[in-house]
Amino acid sequence: MTRRFLSLLCLPLLAGCTLDANGRPAFMMHNSGPSMDQPGTCFLYVEDPKDGTYNLVSGIGNGTMRPWATRKRDLDAAALDAAWAKERRIMDVNPECLAILASDRSDPRPVSE
Repeated sequence: MTRRFLSLLCLPLLAGCTLDANGRPAFMMHNSGPSMDQPGTCFLYVEDPKDGTYNLVSGIGNGTMRPWATRKRDLDAAALDAAWAKERRIMDVNPECLAILASDRSDPRPVSE
């Protein structure tokens, strides 16, 4: 009786330790907002290479940790703001965008390769 009870008690705990396709624990998938690695999440963010220019990165999440993205490089502030606004408007009408994750020049990221 005790072994059966303990095994039934442990099953939900073990189920919570399963991993998703990206190797993360399954319980981490239930967050409150969209993330770039979720399929259908359109993302748009700014990279600051610290040389007076900016890079604009955009794409659609495909379920992997590093989804494909396009990168517009070496934009000045005015060109970046115009390109960001254009890409953001496209995301609003794109039927592939099930969720949108966008950050502008006020919250730049370091350059990634």
